[in-house]
Amino acid sequence: MKEQDRRAVEGMARSGMDLDILLRCFPGFSPDEVTDVYQDIQLLLRGYDEKSTLKVNCS
Repeated sequence: MKEQDRRAVEGMARSGMDLDILLRCFPGFSPDEVTDVYQDIQLLLRGYDEKSTLKVNCS
């Protein structure tokens, strides 16, 4: 995955999209890479506030 592609996935993950949605939004990317980016962002966000959880339904 190119750096620009990674940033796009990171931005969507930071906005609250869950992993299933990200995988559907980026079908051309490796699911393993998208999962890695998602998990990295989740760890980062949990570091800011262990108690908060953000869920967004963009349907």
